[in-house]
Amino acid sequence: MNSVKTCLVGAVLLAGSAVADSSLEGNFQASFYVYGSPTSSPSVAYSVPAGKNLSYFTGNEVPDDVDLAGRGRIFAGVSFEYYANYALDDGLVFRMYERGNGNEPGDLIYSLALDVLKEGAVVSISFAYNAANVVPDRFFYSVQVAGTGAGKVAGLIVPDRDASVGDSKDQAWEKVNGEWEKLELSERAPKVRYERHGKRNKFGVNHRPRSRVRVETVGHLNETWRMVTELETDDNGDVEYETPEEEEDDQKFYRMVAD
Repeated sequence: MNSVKTCLVGAVLLAGSAVADSSLEGNFQASFYVYGSPTSSPSVAYSVPAGKNLSYFTGNEVPDDVDLAGRGRIFAGVSFEYYANYALDDGLVFRMYERGNGNEPGDLIYSLALDVLKEGAVVSISFAYNAANVVPDRFFYSVQVAGTGAGKVAGLIVPDRDASVGDSKDQAWEKVNGEWEKLELSERAPKVRYERHGKRNKFGVNHRPRSRVRVETVGHLNETWRMVTELETDDNGDVEYETPEEEEDDQKFYRMVAD
């Protein structure tokens, strides 16, 4: 967990675990597989492993660069993960590009439309051995999800990890108004809010969709925080907690800690 960002409001302490505008590794969670020979099993030539369960939400096409390891170059398949809070037939398009000038996507190599599944999925695309399916040492892959907006969000998983097999520059791209633009990924602090109604406190946080948020409390700030309950943000990243009628305590501090 990163250092906690706190904000004191009356007798309520709200907290989130993300550091505002901290830079993330510009890689998406994915693995590419290749054949070394007609009789060999596919091997991993590139992989960005799981890490933080962050997502980059956009309806634009988002490519990342791939630099394959090893010698095998007959394409065997790819797997990647995305999150979505809605479903849409043929709403996701996976693409592969040659690497063009300026280290940006060039000519299209491959394209496939897939269904968007609510809650997202791990997508696996596989191929039988075909000597014609040769991939270059370095290329781009992209994912674009249609149907976003009006509370519908979808995006690739950002684990904040370097490639464990192969390599990838710490730089992604996004197609904005038909042009490739460099994409700098960052993790932002959760947004917190607070209201007081009589003796009751109501506070909430906006963070990543379907992420855990712990409500904790203490009577004095030099004490050890104890957990009151654990909540989950909704599909829009919102969650709220309302305190019960206050006991005889002169004061009580609460905080919300988002993973």
